[in-house]
Amino acid sequence: MQVQVSLSRDLSFFDITMIGIAGMIGAGVFALTGIAAGIAGPAIILAFFLNGIIATLTGLAYAELGSAMPQAGGGYLWIKEAMGDYAGFMAGWIDWAAHTIACALYAVTFGAFFAEMLVGFVGLPLPHVLTAKISSLAMVSFLAYVNYRGAKESGFLGSLVTVLKVLILLVFAGFGIIKMLSYPDWQSSFTPFFPTGFAGVLAAMGLTFIAFEGFEIIVQSGEEVKDPEKNIPKAIVVSLWVAVAIYILIAFSLLGAVRADVPSWMYLGQLAELSLVKVADSIMPLGGWMILAGGLISTISAMNATIYSSSRVIFALSRSGYLHRSLSAINERTKTPHYAIFFSYIIIAAASLAPIEAVASAASLMFIILFLAVNVTLIILRLRRPDIQSAFRLPLVPVLPAIAAALLAVVSYFLITQVEHGEGVFLITIAWMFLGSFFYFAYSEKELEKREEEEVMTVFTEKPVEKMEYTILVPVANPVIAKKLVRFAELIARKKKGAVVILNTVRLPQQTPISAPAKDVKKAKELVEGLMNLSVPSGGVVKVSHSVSEAILSTAEEWKANMIVMGWRGRTFRRDVVLGSTIDPVLLKAKCDVVVIRFEPGEKIPEFRDVLISTIGGPHAKLGYEIARALVEDKSGRIKLLYVGSSEKEREKAEKVFEEAMEILNGLNVEREFAISSSPSDVVAREAESFDLVIVGASERTFLKNFLTGLFPEKVVMKTSKTVAMTRKWVGLLNR
Repeated sequence: MQVQVSLSRDLSFFDITMIGIAGMIGAGVFALTGIAAGIAGPAIILAFFLNGIIATLTGLAYAELGSAMPQAGGGYLWIKEAMGDYAGFMAGWIDWAAHTIACALYAVTFGAFFAEMLVGFVGLPLPHVLTAKISSLAMVSFLAYVNYRGAKESGFLGSLVTVLKVLILLVFAGFGIIKMLSYPDWQSSFTPFFPTGFAGVLAAMGLTFIAFEGFEIIVQSGEEVKDPEKNIPKAIVVSLWVAVAIYILIAFSLLGAVRADVPSWMYLGQLAELSLVKVADSIMPLGGWMILAGGLISTISAMNATIYSSSRVIFALSRSGYLHRSLSAINERTKTPHYAIFFSYIIIAAASLAPIEAVASAASLMFIILFLAVNVTLIILRLRRPDIQSAFRLPLVPVLPAIAAALLAVVSYFLITQVEHGEGVFLITIAWMFLGSFFYFAYSEKELEKREEEEVMTVFTEKPVEKMEYTILVPVANPVIAKKLVRFAELIARKKKGAVVILNTVRLPQQTPISAPAKDVKKAKELVEGLMNLSVPSGGVVKVSHSVSEAILSTAEEWKANMIVMGWRGRTFRRDVVLGSTIDPVLLKAKCDVVVIRFEPGEKIPEFRDVLISTIGGPHAKLGYEIARALVEDKSGRIKLLYVGSSEKEREKAEKVFEEAMEILNGLNVEREFAISSSPSDVVAREAESFDLVIVGASERTFLKNFLTGLFPEKVVMKTSKTVAMTRKWVGLLNR
């Protein structure tokens, strides 16, 4: 009996809501409210509200993706699933930067508050700026050491800190509103509402967006949550809008409580990160001390958490093969990823030396890029992967995530162009992304291939008696489909005077070492040997691997295969794939021809006498013509060439395609038809009913269109029960 290991689901709705609030009530509200007010004026209230809407839409996108693909790692793994290895790596690379720079923001805020306590309140004769920088570096260094030693903040302590922060802010807001109402003309503090125009609102949204990213933690806790499909979306919405309400309340009371020679919003901008401290000190007993205490406790807690999270991001990237293995090394004594912590610490320490506006802008921009990519990922996976099932589904997709992505793009533009240091932050972000791209193409690609090779072990090989010039590799798993695949390959090999090599892979879970029970290897060997009685030379291979696709690719390289013939049960066979978790990488990486075939239901092995070829020309279609000839030439069967165009204008092109096809099909019984339709897959599916096999070339459309709307062969497969083969011709660098 297999024992399933999973995390205990003991977090309630209240627990994860508190986790979300803890992640959002911190340095953002304590340090950035005054700075943002100086940018947007009283419209900072609107900026917080609009950020809440964007964050809610993005948070719910996270909730859907998290319930569909609940792997640890979240954002960058979803993006990798939708857009490939490079995009996944870049998302992880940006996520690492986002968390480290967020930690630097907390460090800068801690330093400013600590220096104000020593210099402004205690009265020590110290230089304020130098004291702030030294104290922030000292605290970051101390907490990095704490993380290295493996100490963690307890759940109770975290909840206590959260409640304390909220109480301090609510008390401040209460005194601020009382002070505001004591002014007969208190409304004047809010006019004009847009002193810097709507551009100021958008710029303030960009600067403060870092304050809204805490919902990530809720989704990352998914495996430990009771009734997650209901509680996670609710907790995201509730925690976000509790935070938004507090932000708006603080901004409202700050603006109303201040009286100065200049408008209150301008005065708050001048006070910058110390605005809450200064205003609290003037409107309530021990107010400055209270805000300082709340800010210091909050930032220490946030720094400790983000040092932990940022080091785990780089640890995960290293363990996945994207970065050097040493970054996923675990210290034997402390059991922590010490190198990952050290490299995160270096970036945090360097970033904490920058001005607070620059640090906040950089952190916000990094999170905006990541969240924009997650919204786009949801759109792509909904359009490209309707088979994916999730316990929670965001309504009105793709409209809502498209709106969120567009708003994030607009906000990032105004953050870059309107906020001080914005252009410099943009250049640093571009440099960081360029550095990540350099690492990926110079190291990660090769390292991924190397690790994949290490994780494939051959446990059985039987070579064909005769050495042949043409080899067809047939990966098999299901015995019924395996017989059909081998028969299909045998017919082609006979015409090519080639051999068939049958591969069966024993797949092991990622956490299991590359070794397998003898029983599994024996069954795999029996399956292969039972299929090798062919009319052409045949061989067999059994491999053990964590990845079936990598086993296929390595076998194709070893045997110098000219063609791979693979089975496909259709789009809905797996929840977590497009064509297939095995098929996708082979189509992309195999340096030989590939045929993917979905057989009609039943155990009968088809004869492939009558073949329909849906064609628009090109190298992939050419491979289809060659296969069709091999299948029907000895059976006196028929072949039909079908070109479906969008208008009569394509008829001339269709005739040229037919002429090219006849160069290969000459001498056979070939029909030709040009049809006009807005839905080519419907035409092909209808025509397929009178044929044994439909051959469709792999799509030649642009990558983006292909990616969003799906491959044409998929659509045909979904509309007919007949056997459908998709051909992909190896054309060198074009396929790389």
